[in-house]
Amino acid sequence: MLITVYVLCSVLASIAGLLAVARIQSSDASAVGLLIELSAITAVVVGGTPLTGGRVRVLGTVAGALLMQLVVATMIKHNLPSSSTEMVQAAIILIAVYAARERKSR
Repeated sequence: MLITVYVLCSVLASIAGLLAVARIQSSDASAVGLLIELSAITAVVVGGTPLTGGRVRVLGTVAGALLMQLVVATMIKHNLPSSSTEMVQAAIILIAVYAARERKSR
């Protein structure tokens, strides 16, 4: 089982590296994954996992990641600066947290 987990982790890391190189069209190891934390947090929150802890929904997180990638790709396609992309992601986090609080209070 341990070897299987290591192999799976290696394969997924290789795929992530290839996607990162394809995205930035460069292989600068110091720039890959820089400031990607906001995107990860946004994907998890939009996927339905509360920031206060709780049950993680993997399919929800994948759906949140796909939705956030769609938003970011759309903004890049329209030549908007990266700072506006970060502001939109922060606004989406706030909306998702507010919606989760409203759901929980009912």
